Amino acid sequence: MRFRLKNGRRKMLCGGQKVFNKEVSVVTENKGLFFSRLQKEFARLVDEHKLKQAEVKVTAKPLSPEDAIGSTKRQDYVLLKGKERLLQAELLGCRGQAFTGSLGDFNGTLEDALALPLTNDYQRAVYTATLNAAACHTGKAANTIHCRNEGPELCARQAVEYFQKNYGKPRILMIGYQPALAEALHQAFPLTVLDLDPANIGQVKSGVLIESGAIGLDKHLAACDVIFATGSTICNDTADALTQGGKPLVIFGTTGAGAAALLDIPRFCPESIDGAD
Repeated sequence: MRFRLKNGRRKMLCGGQKVFNKEVSVVTENKGLFFSRLQKEFARLVDEHKLKQAEVKVTAKPLSPEDAIGSTKRQDYVLLKGKERLLQAELLGCRGQAFTGSLGDFNGTLEDALALPLTNDYQRAVYTATLNAAACHTGKAANTIHCRNEGPELCARQAVEYFQKNYGKPRILMIGYQPALAEALHQAFPLTVLDLDPANIGQVKSGVLIESGAIGLDKHLAACDVIFATGSTICNDTADALTQGGKPLVIFGTTGAGAAALLDIPRFCPESIDGAD
């Protein structure tokens, strides 16, 4: 099995996969608990639907901001700044996406994607986008494509009601700055926002001070009632601390669609688009 990096180099993958009783069993040594669970559930999904034996071609490619999000009223979304892109995987007519700052092309079977060692952001993004496409194909998750045009603003308008209905008046810890969501939530709840982008850290935006997500996470977890985290935490391998933080976790965005469905994590993404369309 092989995967191709953007610069054309090829590497053979031989240590990341074992087969027992014709079922995919992914080796998870040196992986955190989150990815260990996710890999097992994804492998089980593939086996249940007999997808690994099919000659499936999975392609992930970076989308331009215009293709990914369309024409939005706000111009401060991370996609429009060009710091991150959406990788899109296509599988049996269904699409899945993942935010990443690491670009590259991938062509292979679903079995190849399962065998990725997940040692860097690029591999985790390809794996996650592929998982989202597979979750769409199997009916586990429908809306796996990023909302467009007025979608982000419509999403933000629904966020306050979502948290009021499900959590009352919680202290929210937002992991990953999303401007429309942060502005709406800040007006209704005590809100702390953490981000990893140096350009955001220390800045006050829409009345919210954005703090570093790289330091003091335990303190912020202890002080919140609910965690509201971008699915990009899967690609940058920071999800473990959140899933083991002892507080309710809600994932927002399309990147976490498949993982949320397979691991039974609540997901807020009301304006996302059906990946089978």
